[in-house]
Amino acid sequence: MELAWALGDEVVHTAKKMDKMVQKKSTAGALDLLKEFKNIPMTLNLLQSTRIGMSENALCKQSTEEEITSLAKSLIKSWEKLSDEPSTYKDPEEKGKKIHCNYITK
Repeated sequence: MELAWALGDEVVHTAKKMDKMVQKKSTAGALDLLKEFKNIPMTLNLLQSTRIGMSENALCKQSTEEEITSLAKSLIKSWEKLSDEPSTYKDPEEKGKKIHCNYITK
């Protein structure tokens, strides 16, 4: 249980860094943060409790660097596998379409 709290704190801390990058409209250092997430054993509970997906998606949408968007999309796909129901738009017309950074797929 202590490990879960430590991971949660680490994820929240990193999410705050991402949020600051988005506010400053700067993605400098974003690749390093995303690489940190690649090494964290993510769980559905950790994703839901920290809401890290929101921070990562905002950063991904802002970035124009291919390496950042590619890694972010890869993480999002791996995180979606943790849930039985992938994230979808709430708009009824967009129902069933997955959100992947700057594009939508069916």
